Amino acid sequence: MRLRIQVGLLAAAWIGAVGASSTQACDLGMRIVHKLSPANAVSPKLLSDTDNAPPHEPTAVGLWESTFTGADGSTFVGFESIYADGNELLIDNSAPATDNVCSGVWEQTGSRTYRINHPSWDFDTSGNLTGIVVLSETITVDAKGNKYTGTGTVTVYDPTLSTVVYEVSGTLTAGRITARSKPL
Repeated sequence: MRLRIQVGLLAAAWIGAVGASSTQACDLGMRIVHKLSPANAVSPKLLSDTDNAPPHEPTAVGLWESTFTGADGSTFVGFESIYADGNELLIDNSAPATDNVCSGVWEQTGSRTYRINHPSWDFDTSGNLTGIVVLSETITVDAKGNKYTGTGTVTVYDPTLSTVVYEVSGTLTAGRITARSKPL
């Protein structure tokens, strides 16, 4: 409920700042609530089998089942591909019509620590651009190479990038998905 109130207040401020209609602000607010809602979360360890998997090279490169848990209780789960060439792709569990895909880039900042930056477009269900969402994260891969933990921030901007509509910081956890992961 607190998230809905915060989103409503932010949407109201956005209406005044950019002259958006109340319908646009309501649509944006509800999509943000939907994207970051605990109701959209799937159970952890859906595919990863990190407890029984043999040790893997301790690098971020690979496929991960990741979970972002916001300080406000919001949660979303995604499949994150981190490529050796410095690119990254995240497909989360929000509705595809509102854009559940974001590509990003990463850099190594420590022996097993990485910084990832992935922007994404945000649309209403009619296909109209309503904002830009940026997930910034810092992760550390465990010594066995099968899990990572970290912190991140989801920042939602208006389409012109002039106003922050919503922002939440949180924690990240992930398990590596391998060719032996179940049910794959």
